Amino acid sequence: MNAAFPRPNGLPLFKTLSLAVAALSLTGCLSSGGGGDDTTPNPLAVSTTEGQVLGIKTDNLRIFRAIPYAKPPVGERRFAPPEPPEARNGTLTLSQDFGNSCPQSDITTGAAAGDEDCLYLNVYTPTDAKDLPVMVWIHGGAFVFGNGGGEYDPTRLAAQDVVVVTLNYRLGNLGFLAHPSLVSNGGNFGLMDQQQALRWVQQNIEAFGGDADNVTIFGESAGGHSVMSHIVSPRAETEGLFQRAIVQSGSYAPFQVPKAAAQAGGVGVANALGCTDLDTAADCLRALPVSSLLAAQGSQSMPTVDPDSDLLPKSIMQALNEGSFNDSLDVLIGSNQNEGTLFVALDEVGGNPIDDEAEYRSRVDAFFQPYQASVPYDADQIATDYLARVAGSAKPFEAALSAIWTDFMFACNAYVHASTFAGASMNTFQYWFRDEDAPWTLVPPVAVSFPLGATHAGEIPYVLYPDSVMQTRYSGDTADLLSLSEEMVDYWTQFAKTGDPNTTDGVAASWAQAATGNLQVLDVPNAASSSALTFLGYHNCAYWQAPPLTLPAAR
Repeated sequence: MNAAFPRPNGLPLFKTLSLAVAALSLTGCLSSGGGGDDTTPNPLAVSTTEGQVLGIKTDNLRIFRAIPYAKPPVGERRFAPPEPPEARNGTLTLSQDFGNSCPQSDITTGAAAGDEDCLYLNVYTPTDAKDLPVMVWIHGGAFVFGNGGGEYDPTRLAAQDVVVVTLNYRLGNLGFLAHPSLVSNGGNFGLMDQQQALRWVQQNIEAFGGDADNVTIFGESAGGHSVMSHIVSPRAETEGLFQRAIVQSGSYAPFQVPKAAAQAGGVGVANALGCTDLDTAADCLRALPVSSLLAAQGSQSMPTVDPDSDLLPKSIMQALNEGSFNDSLDVLIGSNQNEGTLFVALDEVGGNPIDDEAEYRSRVDAFFQPYQASVPYDADQIATDYLARVAGSAKPFEAALSAIWTDFMFACNAYVHASTFAGASMNTFQYWFRDEDAPWTLVPPVAVSFPLGATHAGEIPYVLYPDSVMQTRYSGDTADLLSLSEEMVDYWTQFAKTGDPNTTDGVAASWAQAATGNLQVLDVPNAASSSALTFLGYHNCAYWQAPPLTLPAAR
């Protein structure tokens, strides 16, 4: 269905996901853990393949921030696959600080931020952890923003007896530039980074109390898209990098970018930066300042389909259609009721409100432009049809455009992907997040002229924010919020433990497999099972199976 990720009005897509939240900083101190007996092992001192690291303690968790999982991708290692980190002499003493974010444009000023020396991960583990399930979080941000650091607080997950790892990976041009002069000329360095982090987990997580044979990768938006990419990656399957996957709003643009098109775009970027000679372009690109590479990238990046590599030789959709994916996995996958409101809201916040119907139709036309070369969508008819669907709305243009974003980009794709996994006899569980009072993830919050509802990224706080932060941003009943959040944490961690989100205490509602034709509605005050038919009707998925097209006139 989807060939690319449209970016109307320079969409700063997931800046919501790249802001650190100061309230998430954890307090702690170094502790010997051994009292007066110097021979007692220090639980905060852990030996890794590169040397010992010394973490910090808070409550009942041990926290290890800013562990390097690869050599810094600088100099000759810029635009190259990640390499394992070098061995260290002595102990690496870690602090409350996270490692550098990977280079990105500051979402407030547009200035270059971050540092190329950014391939770090963080480990959160219970004090007495041993052979616990491992959850590896891959952050979102349109592959151009974000980090695995302070915005995400996995302590509530770790408190349920799992080990949680968060990580950074290369972004934008530095992470995904495809160019015929580069050794890895399909780009995808950011995906390579993620897999290198998973290799580090395989080699080291036992020392932190984790089970390397029970690893769940989970991510939202670009992070969820990354998870889907690894599900279809032959390299990830061959190396056995993970056993379970949680895909949160990651089913967009499943056809990804063909190598030829990606390289053409990369040559255009290089030429614009003065690196026009194919014989010297690689060296030229490596010599450029980071700020130049950031200025030359758009509001989002996308992995490249590279048939010459075992990393991503087929697009997500092609691999799913052909059955060329890791069908030994357990999968939990879903989407949010109002995904698209975030993108329409960000345009409004950026000074581009929808003033009238002409502007609305122009936005719909721009939305479908990236697809027209392969599928001639009748954008004007779609705009008319969706206005009819939201008749009576106080803000019909915003509501209709948001619904197009949601249905076409996220919801119907999520159902197709869930059905494909279920059809392959995989343990598959689909969710539908519907809390319309979901906490606004922009910091500070900003007002828009229409309700966001259960918008894109709205489910993240329920799993990866502390209670205090959620409550300060919630407009509904906070008791209901906490009730649903506790259930979601239980579902996520139970899935990581067994491949089945159903809890053993019987408190949360039973979650049926997608193969039964049901999904789990995640809404306050408590989750509940629902027929997938309700989801399909709400999101107009039958319409998108045969959408209006602009066909050539008959002769």
